[in-house]
Order: sequence, then C-alpha cells, then structure tokens
Amino acid sequence: MKTYKFVCRSTRDGFTEWASVCEDGAEVRRIDRDVHMETVRQFRERVGAQLEAEGYQMEDHQYTL
Repeated sequence: MKTYKFVCRSTRDGFTEWASVCEDGAEVRRIDRDVHMETVRQFRERVGAQLEAEGYQMEDHQYTL
C-alpha cells in the first residue's frame, strides 16, 4: 500500500516538519519543509496534491489544515 504522513518535531534548532512517503510500511522517500519558504498549510497542500497525483493515500488518523 502506498501511503504518506506528516511528521512534526521540535528540535534544538527549532520546529521541523516533513512528509514520510511509505510503500508497504517502509519509508521510501522523505520530503522536508523549508520553514523559510512556505507555511505548514502551503506545504501540506502542495505535498498532499503531489503525492495523491502519484497514487499515494494519506495514512489514517492524519489531519489537514
């Protein structure tokens, strides 16, 4: 199954977020958000549309803004 999820973490250098792209439960790709170039909403809309066009589905229990 081709799925993706958004992951957020607080680090020493600040807040970071990325999309984890999985196939059959194993991560095959990671798409990082550039915190200086786009908002969380812009990132999630852009990446969600891109991945859904490639045939991926959002994992259960994810939310969108």
